[in-house]
Amino acid sequence: MQSLKLIDGDIQFDDLGELLLVEETEELAQCCEISLGTRTGEWFLNPDLGIDFDLFTGKTVNEEEMRDELNRALLDDDRIESVEEITFSIDLKARVMTVSFLAIGTNGEVVEQEGVEIGVG
Repeated sequence: MQSLKLIDGDIQFDDLGELLLVEETEELAQCCEISLGTRTGEWFLNPDLGIDFDLFTGKTVNEEEMRDELNRALLDDDRIESVEEITFSIDLKARVMTVSFLAIGTNGEVVEQEGVEIGVG
């Protein structure tokens, strides 16, 4: 599968102005990153995509619920077989959560993303 290459949500072009594409493992990692950065119900074409941001805000956040929600969002992509590791930290002052994950795709590929920043406030 191919998708447009995105960096910080912006479509990328090469030096000649041609669209850049991602495919295979890089495309799957990008889809996972998009899912983690999307509030459930935000995208009208797929209202199930994303995470419940309410679990990540407030004074009484539950780390286990947050980890379960991140895991659920990653496994929502049919191409993800398992999630092996999820780490995250929240900067309350900046209202940003940084997520890293390691997942295994259905084709056996290792999908790894580090430092995915998600606005949670």
